[in-house]
Amino acid sequence: MLFTYAIIFLFIIILVIFSLYLVNIYVFPRKLEEIEKLIEGGQIKLAIRKLGEILEKDDRNGYAHYLLAEAYLKENNIQFAILEFRQVLKLGKFDDNVREVEVRSRLAKIYRERNANEEAKKEYLILTKLDPSNYENYYHLGVLFFNNGQFDKAIPYFKKSIASNNRHDMSHYYLGQVHYRTGNFSDAKQSFIDALKIDQGNYKAHYFLGLVLRQMGDYEWAIKEFEISQKSDDLKVKSFLAKGTCYIEREQLPKAVIEFERGLKFAKRGSDTEMNLRYFLAEAQERMRDLHSAINNWEKIVQVNPNFRDVQEKLKSYAEFRQDDRIKDFMIAGLAQFEHTCRKVVEVMGHNIMDVDIMSDTDIEMLVTETEGKWRNTRRSNKIIRILRTTDTINDKLLRQLHEKMKPKNANRVVIISTGDYSQSAMDFSNTRPIELIGKGELVKLLRQVK
Repeated sequence: MLFTYAIIFLFIIILVIFSLYLVNIYVFPRKLEEIEKLIEGGQIKLAIRKLGEILEKDDRNGYAHYLLAEAYLKENNIQFAILEFRQVLKLGKFDDNVREVEVRSRLAKIYRERNANEEAKKEYLILTKLDPSNYENYYHLGVLFFNNGQFDKAIPYFKKSIASNNRHDMSHYYLGQVHYRTGNFSDAKQSFIDALKIDQGNYKAHYFLGLVLRQMGDYEWAIKEFEISQKSDDLKVKSFLAKGTCYIEREQLPKAVIEFERGLKFAKRGSDTEMNLRYFLAEAQERMRDLHSAINNWEKIVQVNPNFRDVQEKLKSYAEFRQDDRIKDFMIAGLAQFEHTCRKVVEVMGHNIMDVDIMSDTDIEMLVTETEGKWRNTRRSNKIIRILRTTDTINDKLLRQLHEKMKPKNANRVVIISTGDYSQSAMDFSNTRPIELIGKGELVKLLRQVK
């Protein structure tokens, strides 16, 4: 009898174990599949509650933890989602429903989007071992190192991404970015071209290809690239700025002014881009002798950022221009009027003009004579007078050049008249030689005597 009870008890135990096995194999998965459908259908709170009930009974159910993490993601409860994904990895139970690659990919993306870069790097490094043929893992690693300024570490991963998928335009683009930022313009150019072969609509690649070409002196091609990139709302203003600087480099100043003014129509008020647009616009206007407009732009810059570049020095150098109409007219006059005024200044100084050499529309050199006595036969001496309307500082290089001209021109003195300042080296050089330096203050006095 006792033996019979033992047999029955053993049978019951086996039946219970088998029943639990059947439940675990068929019922739980089916139940979890139903919960997965709840998550997909947006019934997140109900799914979380049911998953909680399952995990109370079986906390080592990796599939339930995985679905709970997915539910938290749908609910935008990122911190809880991370905890559940990490629990799945800790359990280490992977099958067709829960794949390690999928879990780590989810985690890596979450870390990346939350700027938890070190955690993201760790996950992507593991993923490159688990799934070495997936180019995205190498690409994202490269971007993480790039954003951290570790360009030397970024390069190998972008190259591995390209080796796995040569048709991924952004891998080529970022490799070009690395080369551009490290001054390797030739390789940067090729990488951006490779990116554009895959996607002509990659406006960032067009823009940075333009920047590379500008650095390489290919302004015509660069301008074409900026004309394409300006179609992007994000790059429109920067493209106008870059295109304008190309025209400045090519000495096409009116075209540069047009581009800068177009950029200002779209630039955010007070932004660095607006300040740069105004700065380079003022530079073009200054070189075109439109000093009223240039000063107006410098003053607008100072109102926003008093320490922007050398704007304060620019305004200081044109202080007389802003106060005295004579110096203003002298600075903005056309070449013919500039030459005429220079002649009048030299005559006011008591000299006779023997020869005039127009160096540029801002620089005139004259050979003049001056009587050394009152008598008719008194010996006359020559002077070299150089007049410059500029805001640049005059250094000793110009003085040395003029000093060397004295003997061939039979001159015994050099006079330099400039609206700019003189460097200390220029003043030191003139102190020990027959060279006289006249600044803008004395020039204003001379202009007042001109009729």
